[in-house]
Amino acid sequence: MGVSVTAFWPGITEEQIESQPGFYSDCHPWGSFMAEREGEPEVLDAIRKLKADAILTFITDGLKHEDVRWVTPQELREAANRLRDAVRADQPEVKPILETYARNAINEDDSVAAEFIQDLDDIESIANWAEEEGATRMTLEVNW
Repeated sequence: MGVSVTAFWPGITEEQIESQPGFYSDCHPWGSFMAEREGEPEVLDAIRKLKADAILTFITDGLKHEDVRWVTPQELREAANRLRDAVRADQPEVKPILETYARNAINEDDSVAAEFIQDLDDIESIANWAEEEGATRMTLEVNW
């Protein structure tokens, strides 16, 4: 099943949707992680403990705009950086996060941690791009 993960904000144009940076390898691992983490309180708690909860923002079909936890591009970028730093430092909170991510990791040439870090790098690039495009609040849209 295909997954797409893209930046989204109210007023984003079709041209912006088509021209934004994406994920280096594939959206599937991150999109699946977005779905699976919602059923994993330990993962959500770990992300919040690491002060990276802006990474939890998302929208998908059926979710109303008023139900989205909108974040600034800077907040999303900082959350990605905090998680990346925690993975590199092998902090204990990272264990349940990586275990959940590993369920759908591609894991071809890299470790699960390296693949997760690459996805965080990609999210940082997406946040930077959104900021350059003038977004003042954003989320990640995931669709299957």
